[in-house]
Amino acid sequence: MTATSPPSSPGSKTGRNALALLLCRVGADLLNFLLFLVVSRRFGPEGMGEYGYGFALAGLVYYAATLGIDEYGVREYAIQQAQRRRQLISNLLGAQVCIALVVLVVLLGYLAITRPTPHMLLIIASMTTYQLGAAFSATLFVPAMAEQHMLPPAFINLLGRGSAFVVTGILIWVFDWSLHAASVAFAIGGLLMLVLALRSAAAFKVRLRPDMSRQIVFDGARTLWSFAAVGLLGQLLNRIGVIALSLQIGEAAAGIYTTGLKLVEVACLPLVFIGVAAYPRLCQVFTNPGAFRRVTRQALLIGLLLALVLAGAMYVAVPPLLVPVLGERFAGSETIIAAMAAIVLAQGVEIVLGRLMLAARLNVARAVRITIGTIVCVLLTVSLTPLFGINATIAALVCSYLLVDLMYFGSLFGSLRRRGYATA
Repeated sequence: MTATSPPSSPGSKTGRNALALLLCRVGADLLNFLLFLVVSRRFGPEGMGEYGYGFALAGLVYYAATLGIDEYGVREYAIQQAQRRRQLISNLLGAQVCIALVVLVVLLGYLAITRPTPHMLLIIASMTTYQLGAAFSATLFVPAMAEQHMLPPAFINLLGRGSAFVVTGILIWVFDWSLHAASVAFAIGGLLMLVLALRSAAAFKVRLRPDMSRQIVFDGARTLWSFAAVGLLGQLLNRIGVIALSLQIGEAAAGIYTTGLKLVEVACLPLVFIGVAAYPRLCQVFTNPGAFRRVTRQALLIGLLLALVLAGAMYVAVPPLLVPVLGERFAGSETIIAAMAAIVLAQGVEIVLGRLMLAARLNVARAVRITIGTIVCVLLTVSLTPLFGINATIAALVCSYLLVDLMYFGSLFGSLRRRGYATA
């Protein structure tokens, strides 16, 4: 275990892991896109509005319950000694269970106020179960991810997500089920993911019984709040537009916006998974000033160029395909989807800078800055969407991401200069 790896080994392993994560995620997202097509063609923008609204609420539950544990856990697992790793997962699960219960109480309060229809309530419940399964799976995948054995978690994620998408699509397209009835398959997919993730974690001999003692939960909340804030507020930053459009404009507008957000998410996948694969190595390299300086420069250059390419591809290639692929009811939305390519660029830069800030242990600074960006986005979206519609929603998100990018950049390089990492 003490042998020195060849110089090319870390980069090669990172590349293989990034490829495995990307392929499995692309596979799952391809199935998701096929479901997206089924829902779009069968139910139109109104159905996509219901689908997007349910996913927006369930997504907030996911990020609140995840607490950023996967990112924090991978960082701590990668640098801790072996005897402390077994207890780490137990501690994280204990904190996560307690927070998940609080999140569910908040969700129930929101539903009591908004009073969704029984059909919408079933969609929300099914997708929330799915997202909770994914949230706990992310924690259970920490040992495998930190050890850079990333293929099994990627495959389990593909299997759980893919089964939900495939079964839901078949029930709608072949058996003519309603959206709310077919959405139960999401709950089953989430439970499948959870069971397989438990087996993955058990292979690393970690403690799987959640430690829910008062001190552990308190320490976990104190440590993880910044990671949780980034995940939850980042999700709110992206999804507040869906919620605002659903409540203030209508389900059709929300459906078009949800369609664009899905395409943005797919476009950003290469940046996301290159960052995930490189993250353990970044955490280790941070102790070496020269190496971290080189990695930071390379990541920013490559990330910016890739974000530009992906944004350009979405702007040019996607709009002409909307009606042929999604159906006539999406006619007229081409210019809206093209405008949303700007989100790819702004969000892509945030993905790169955010991962570097985590590796540099600037998670609290990142949480503060994403909080500011989210507050700005909520205020702009809620105030301008009723007046100017979906275009204002897009502009609010782009401006908020650009603000976050500037604050991330200043925080990261200010910290590097103070530590003597920057060049003279």
